[in-house]
Amino acid sequence: MLLSFGCAGTYTPSQPLWDSSLYNTIAVLPVRMTVSTGRPPFTSENTELSGAMGGKMQEALSIVVRYRGYEVLSPDDLSERLMEEDDLAEAFVSLAASQGLMGPDRNASHDEGMEGAALIGEKLGADLLVIAYGRGEYHSGGENLVQSIVTGLLSKGKEQYQAPPSFLEANILFVDPVTGIRVARFPGRRMAYESEIIRLSKAVDRVLRRVPVKQNPDSRIQNPGELPKP
Repeated sequence: MLLSFGCAGTYTPSQPLWDSSLYNTIAVLPVRMTVSTGRPPFTSENTELSGAMGGKMQEALSIVVRYRGYEVLSPDDLSERLMEEDDLAEAFVSLAASQGLMGPDRNASHDEGMEGAALIGEKLGADLLVIAYGRGEYHSGGENLVQSIVTGLLSKGKEQYQAPPSFLEANILFVDPVTGIRVARFPGRRMAYESEIIRLSKAVDRVLRRVPVKQNPDSRIQNPGELPKP
């Protein structure tokens, strides 16, 4: 019995999603995150948190793929170029809209998106693009305290407020700008809400465990002090 249980529990490493020699330079494009606050089901988007978490998710993705051994374009430089170069900005919007990143009100065909991807790859010198979008909820201690007091007053102490969990979900796509092929897709998987960049990078690292390693034989982020800066 012990032997059979031991065999059944043998760990099989996940297979890499592509040959690591195929790509060298990765551009992690700006991430659209929608973070809501408030008591469910009456939550609403917090635009300040959404913008901040979008930037942190982009930085975390950049850290993780750089840790895998790829050259990664600086998120700040990339965002600056998107703001300054109209053709690059239009290409990004087409790519994002073709993949559902812009919401239901903004769509683009697959061909339009891939034309945008090709232009982005050429102008940025990147042979692999990362695009991501997601959502989340954040419930602070102060918010939960207020909701708890309100619930107690309205129910005259008969009900106790159950604080909802804070969480994040991110859909992450890897696109080859030359061939127009979506190399990999990681559907949204719920993770704990993390605003501290090292902890967020570790959470993203677990999601992207099948992204192949080019240099570092250990693809796991173990020591925060060893995290490279994108």
